[in-house]
Amino acid sequence: MDLQNLALFRMTKTKLDWLAQRQKVLAQNIANANTPEYKAKDLRELDFAKEIKSIMEPQVAVSQTDARHLPGTLPTRGPFYEDSHGKPFEESIDGNRVVLEEQMEKVGKVKGEYTLALNLFQKNVKMLKTALGKQS
Repeated sequence: MDLQNLALFRMTKTKLDWLAQRQKVLAQNIANANTPEYKAKDLRELDFAKEIKSIMEPQVAVSQTDARHLPGTLPTRGPFYEDSHGKPFEESIDGNRVVLEEQMEKVGKVKGEYTLALNLFQKNVKMLKTALGKQS
């Protein structure tokens, strides 16, 4: 049984992917806390209604119609686009806009959301096993 065929598991995977990418962006912000002119980045919030709609509608992929066509030269940014951080709470003299306290708060929130999504995933797998009579 492929769990990717179930909408709930696809949505949970999307949430976990978003959280992993956000953790990466926040880690880059923290790593560049002393870099002059660095502006903190963040991801757009995950829109639950949009995710449901994308799961219900078929996806259309772009294809290369000729072998000589290039696939593209821009690096992939992941499925979630990064947005620049809005007006910062503070800005250092060298133009750095990373506030470590704010970034650490976001990291803690990501950890909590990740744990919640993972627990939801595990509970649904357990529920399916119980329904199928394969209790562990």
